Amino acid sequence: MNEENGVNRRTHVRFRFQTPFLAELSLWRVRDRGLRSRAQKVIVRDISLGGCSFISKLQLPLREDVEWLVQLELGHYTAKPRLILLHRREEEGSIVYGGRWIMTALERQAFQFRFNDYVRLMLLESPHIHTLYKKIADRNDDGQFKHLDVTS
Repeated sequence: MNEENGVNRRTHVRFRFQTPFLAELSLWRVRDRGLRSRAQKVIVRDISLGGCSFISKLQLPLREDVEWLVQLELGHYTAKPRLILLHRREEEGSIVYGGRWIMTALERQAFQFRFNDYVRLMLLESPHIHTLYKKIADRNDDGQFKHLDVTS
């Protein structure tokens, strides 16, 4: 049992946000019929190149033929990937949903570029990034190069 817990089954690394990250969720398509609904605010818990999980009070169906449009503000870019919900669980009076993105190869490449750019920007603004840089610099220090001061 412990060996199973140590194995990472995900193909993509998920990034969990320290502060609430809001997105807008709306119905995109049911079966082959394009349907639109009003956008509802949801809180994104974590996100990756493969999908995301979010918190909502809405009761949403878990069906393969229902696609949702998620509008994400990734820095200066607005991404609108489509999502199929795969699972849900209740947590502290809200419902946590998880799903995978539905994208063409071109959409995936554009989303990957914007997502990587946003993650890089988000990590640079993190208060702990300088400590991480210092730890990495100290670990690889062989004494022949000057120490790089990353705190100034």
